[in-house]
Amino acid sequence: MNNANYNRISALEIRREAHQAFRKDIKGNISLNVIPILLRFLAVYFGLKIYTSWMANLHVNLADPEQASRRLAEISTNMANDPSTLDKYMLTLTPQTSVAVYAFMFFFIMICVGVAYTLIDKLRQPDYQINALRDVFRAFSGKYFFPMLFITALFGLFLEAGFMLYIIPGIWFFLIFSQVFLVFKDDVENQGKWTLRMAFSSFSRSSVLMRGYKWTYFSLCLEFFFWEILNAFTHELLSIWLQPYEQLVMAVFYQKVLENNQKNQAA
Repeated sequence: MNNANYNRISALEIRREAHQAFRKDIKGNISLNVIPILLRFLAVYFGLKIYTSWMANLHVNLADPEQASRRLAEISTNMANDPSTLDKYMLTLTPQTSVAVYAFMFFFIMICVGVAYTLIDKLRQPDYQINALRDVFRAFSGKYFFPMLFITALFGLFLEAGFMLYIIPGIWFFLIFSQVFLVFKDDVENQGKWTLRMAFSSFSRSSVLMRGYKWTYFSLCLEFFFWEILNAFTHELLSIWLQPYEQLVMAVFYQKVLENNQKNQAA
């Protein structure tokens, strides 16, 4: 197979196609993402509560910028002079809060996976009628739920191990395994059922699929990173457009890479 064929898909092409798909069905795309958007608002709300509680425990008065600045400078000096005090100032969560955070993250991932599966079907079948309430919970069906628990946990372990080694391995693992959820969808639909071996193999299949496309995917994620910074300044209001856009970009990317690989194999 000619490796030169791998790089024929550009990030600009993917963005343009995602924009076109969004404009074709603005109502459907936004309605499909209503629950993820609401979850993002909830995450910001509870995240701010946790942050405020953390600052209060450090005796930082956020209502008084001058006092907060002095106190944070004092904490920074203490940590620089005595690194052993780092644990004293770190954010710590109660076991109950930690469980709630992980459960929330898993629920959000599953909702986004359901959205992604629907968008893939829509891209492949333009006449597919989106039913937001049904489609957004697709990943919770018996067909996907239990293997998704395993895949999500394994994906998280890969990322944690990578980022513990240093930033670059973590980014690398994220890129090569980024398509694992969508690969698993196609494997299940082709086989008609799931197996634990299939869940394992979805990681290797994602790695193979991403050969030659990592930079394109990384550039798309980099764009999202800057959009998310801007979104933070709007208190997540931009999510009404950004969440559907990001989901569409990722779906378009997977579909085009899959089609391109199939063409290369047939050549």
